[in-house]
Amino acid sequence: MKKHDRGWANLDVALALIVVMAMTVFGLTKYKDWQQEKNWQVEASHISTYAAAARGYVGRNYATLLSATSTTAPTVITTAMLKNTGFLPSGFTETNSQGQRLNTYLVRNGQNTELLQGMVVSSGGSVYPDKALRLISRDIKTGFGGYIDDGKTATGALRSWKILLSSYGATSGNGHIAVLLSTDELSGAQEDNDRLYRFQVNGRPDLNKMHTAIDMGGNNLNSVGTINGQTGTFSGNVSGSNGIFTSNVSGANGSFTQNITAGAQVKGATVRADSDISAGRNITATNEVSGATVKATGNLSAGGVLQLDRINVAGIACYPNGQISRDANGGILSCQSGVWRRNIGSTVLTGLIGNGQQIPLPTGFSQNQCTWSVSNSENPHGWKPNYFAGQVAAVDANRVVTCGYYDEYVFHPGTNRTDLTGKCSFIISCS
Repeated sequence: MKKHDRGWANLDVALALIVVMAMTVFGLTKYKDWQQEKNWQVEASHISTYAAAARGYVGRNYATLLSATSTTAPTVITTAMLKNTGFLPSGFTETNSQGQRLNTYLVRNGQNTELLQGMVVSSGGSVYPDKALRLISRDIKTGFGGYIDDGKTATGALRSWKILLSSYGATSGNGHIAVLLSTDELSGAQEDNDRLYRFQVNGRPDLNKMHTAIDMGGNNLNSVGTINGQTGTFSGNVSGSNGIFTSNVSGANGSFTQNITAGAQVKGATVRADSDISAGRNITATNEVSGATVKATGNLSAGGVLQLDRINVAGIACYPNGQISRDANGGILSCQSGVWRRNIGSTVLTGLIGNGQQIPLPTGFSQNQCTWSVSNSENPHGWKPNYFAGQVAAVDANRVVTCGYYDEYVFHPGTNRTDLTGKCSFIISCS
């Protein structure tokens, strides 16, 4: 009896082990399938990334690609082109896990030749199993995922579409991937590229860039930080608390109610200030400097004549003392004790002068305002045994001097002695 019961127990254990083993094999198979599906999802993500980059490339270069493409001759976009233009990162692999290489084929739309349509096709490498083709095509996020199972036709996920590869000038084989980039998809990419984004998009500075003039329709631009540009044209006023210019400021007129500070020159045909103009250094003008009053805290120097345009009359009251003016004849007047008075005085010059020279006039006087004379201040000849005449000192009406001596009735200029100058003394008085 005990022996019989032991046999039944062994049978139960064996059956339990068989069940456990079967469940283990089933579980391992399911885990392997799950793991493989995860790998295929990664493949789908890889292809989606490529397709999105191709879409963006077309949007950025739509007009150029359209001009280079026909309905039968495609333009081909490679992975290397997308990497070189920044639409794919430099580390993006150019083949998938099966060694297949992705290319994008663009042609013009047959119904509307001003629009593009495209197909992403993998080629080369080893083939995907049918299950992988169905799952990968289903998980592609950009465009319409599909696969190639007959070597000549691209079929959409869940058999949602079929297109001959030859329609896009593409070739491939069984077990490869295809992604349809429709006309709407690529037109949308162009619109995305043309849209001006309100916020910064990392890696896409073009989305924050205008490619043409913008018309504000008479509306304002408010809360602007810094405006950078080349030129500006305004039909009205430009207002600001400060203006800093590294080059010229040009205009027909300029009006300033506050100070102007310039580290270099301020130039203009007319520069007008309703208040003071202050300069820490020189003010230089090649023409007139005009003003109601010109005041100098130091000396006033003129390279030419000083022209007094206002005429005053001697004996008339004036204020303040020290002013200088002129009468109708050009005579100088000065304000003395509150009355305009003529400056009456004289100037006397003396000195030595040689024969044939002209007595100089004092500065500011003409010859008819002066009198002059000469004399021998030194003995011009010295003693000689046959001395028959004497020294000579004379001057004519043109102030030309005769200075010398006669010897034996012959006139000699100057002197024959080395210890004397041979010159005559002169005096000229002008008033």
